[in-house]
Amino acid sequence: MTAYSLVADFSNHESSCEVHDTKTVVKVPFLDKEGKLRYGIGNALSGLHKKGIYPTEEGIDYLCLAGLVYLADTRISRRKHSQDSWTREIKLVLPVFSPEKWNDVADRFSKMLNFLTGDRWDILFIKRNISLVPNEIPVFTSTFNVATLFSGGMDSLISTINNLEQGKKVALISHAGDGHTKKAQRDLLAQFQESYSEIAPTYLELWMVHDKMTIPYGGLENTTRSRSFLFISYGIFAISGMTGVRELQVPENGLIALNVPLDGLRVGSHSTRTTHPFYLDLWNQVLDKTDMGINTVNPYWHKTKGEMAAECLNQQFLLKIIGDSSSCSSPTKSRWGGARSQHCGYCVPCLIRRAAINRAFGLDHDPTKYFVEDVNIMISSHAKSKGVQLRSFQVAINKLRKHPEIAKTYVFKTGNLDGTSDYLKKAADVYKRGLFEVDDFIQTSLQKSADTGE
Repeated sequence: MTAYSLVADFSNHESSCEVHDTKTVVKVPFLDKEGKLRYGIGNALSGLHKKGIYPTEEGIDYLCLAGLVYLADTRISRRKHSQDSWTREIKLVLPVFSPEKWNDVADRFSKMLNFLTGDRWDILFIKRNISLVPNEIPVFTSTFNVATLFSGGMDSLISTINNLEQGKKVALISHAGDGHTKKAQRDLLAQFQESYSEIAPTYLELWMVHDKMTIPYGGLENTTRSRSFLFISYGIFAISGMTGVRELQVPENGLIALNVPLDGLRVGSHSTRTTHPFYLDLWNQVLDKTDMGINTVNPYWHKTKGEMAAECLNQQFLLKIIGDSSSCSSPTKSRWGGARSQHCGYCVPCLIRRAAINRAFGLDHDPTKYFVEDVNIMISSHAKSKGVQLRSFQVAINKLRKHPEIAKTYVFKTGNLDGTSDYLKKAADVYKRGLFEVDDFIQTSLQKSADTGE
């Protein structure tokens, strides 16, 4: 096992690396030879300036921290540098504009990242001696009513439609790590611009780029659990330069947000926590302590995906473009079967998506192309990996049907939940309704097959 220490450097454009027996120290240059921020941060900053958005020094600090986190997460191999093939030990040192604020929340950042990625993070903030904000900032020209994360998925699509239907001026905060996701975002944006031309949303995108050798001997890591941290940090970075917005919406249905393990094997590293209430609460704690005047909120934490779709304020438009949205956990895996990148149809997000569309529009009105459509194939003992998630859903649904009271304890499996008894009841209820929504999809699909003799 090798522990890594990454030190962000704003004084030199050259990197350096010191390798010891059990520790590697890497100095990571954040400025190029022209003094521009690297790794896509400078491009994001220039892009916002062109739209009349000027992030503050503290906003830039958030995105630089996220850049360092994302670098560590994607360029330090779990297989090569952990004792258990998962947990890595990572220390980050970041110069920030006001370190006295940031060091008060260093432990909260560590707690947040430990929870999110399953690693052990240690974070230290020191003084940044240069300014990254322009000397002269024009009068703000861009005012928004809403800033929301926009992944190109079904939930963020519904949320955007609802905001536009209410006449709100929307800033869409987007990041994509692959071409399939980026295409979904841009296809949906084109539809928004055509159908809501008078209040078309403003698209703010970040493409974070790290060279394969930025961390010497680190290797590559594709689990990318910190993508959510980068996504939210970019939103905070953008909002810090806006007028009219002090809240970052993180739209996600309650079943996915809680992400309760479907069976005993899906715990720890197998359960993502990208929008879990505990994680978002930690975000609000650090934002409060660093005096950002910003908070994060998930407006749909108490809704199933199907309820979100059924209650969308423009049903006709949603059904028209829902096929352009992307929900699959790994759309490129269909290439192994000789098909283009598309929804696989059998991963957890795909099954929840299919159940939601069935709930809102009916089984025969899903325009999405799935690599595996037939539920019978997934249930078959010959399906192997293609049926694992569906069978796990069946196990969880059967347990819940026999013992409905377990929902009150199961919602705590992925992380702590703080709140009133009413809040906890709503969390348990959305978990139950979400599972039964998937069950209804499975039973409807099987009945359809039986009726048609397929």
